[in-house]
Amino acid sequence: MDNRIEQDSIIEDALKTYSLAEMPRNITVDVLSRIQKDKRPNFITWNDAVLSFVIALCIGALFFTVQSLPPILLAKIKIQTILLYQEFLVNARWLIPTLFFGIASLLFALTIPSLMKMMVDRRR
Repeated sequence: MDNRIEQDSIIEDALKTYSLAEMPRNITVDVLSRIQKDKRPNFITWNDAVLSFVIALCIGALFFTVQSLPPILLAKIKIQTILLYQEFLVNARWLIPTLFFGIASLLFALTIPSLMKMMVDRRR
């Protein structure tokens, strides 16, 4: 351990005492000439286009369906959603703890394997 401290102090002294060399004037030209100027790959596939088209059609169909419903039916749907919300408030006191424990177990399942891998790699 003393050897490491001595090496670190030698490196620190060298960094503080040696003068800095000037940068060459054409360094940016040399670096930029080495960078390959490839086009970025196309990340949008045909599956993405088809999926977005289907989702847009579903949203459009839902919009036109809601527009064509009679006003009385819309009022009844609104009343039923209010009643459902009130039922959740009254009868579903288990919902919040269940959601929290579920989210915690999901995060546990996602992070523990990576932490175990980091611990195994550190021991080597």
